[in-house]
Amino acid sequence: MRVTLLKLTIALCVALHGVGSSAFAKPEPARRLMPDAARDVAQRAVADILDALASSDFKRLASHVGREGLVLSPYVMIDADDVQLSRTEVERCREDVRVRVWGYRDGSGDAIETACRGYFAEFVWDADYRRADEVLYNTPRQRGLEPNNNHEFAHDVIVAEFHIRETPEGAKPYRPWKSLRLLFRHDDQGLSLIAITRDVRTI
Repeated sequence: MRVTLLKLTIALCVALHGVGSSAFAKPEPARRLMPDAARDVAQRAVADILDALASSDFKRLASHVGREGLVLSPYVMIDADDVQLSRTEVERCREDVRVRVWGYRDGSGDAIETACRGYFAEFVWDADYRRADEVLYNTPRQRGLEPNNNHEFAHDVIVAEFHIRETPEGAKPYRPWKSLRLLFRHDDQGLSLIAITRDVRTI
């Protein structure tokens, strides 16, 4: 609960005052691609990225990362404290033994302390999202309690969401809903992956 409240407070501050980083620039609706256009632009890169994540091919993943690096949020809301890896750091993720604090666990508030590869295993590729029940491009969805600010992350952002539905009540094994979101910058330089977030039910 305290982690969710903290992020809600941050969201309010962002809304009222803005964040210094240009990555949180105010959205410009006129430049936002409609869902079908966003799909046409991003779907080839998306397929390659999902395959790279499935095989822990970080060199292949890094080839899609933009100059500004890759922001990683363990939950859906992106804030200024999230880890940002350079393209080189993404490429070396498998061998990188450095332990970072990637955020704080919902409910307990315990620090998420792990090496890069461990973070991706738990907070990025925790299911085969190539078999998602629902795939959305530039279609905002507020699924849980934590604010979804992914579509405001950059004015030229393309958000691809891969949603796995919750299994029916009483089903065995039970599977909670979850979403993986890939965020791209689409500008005159082309398409680049700038953030990955994970949406799950929070307390």
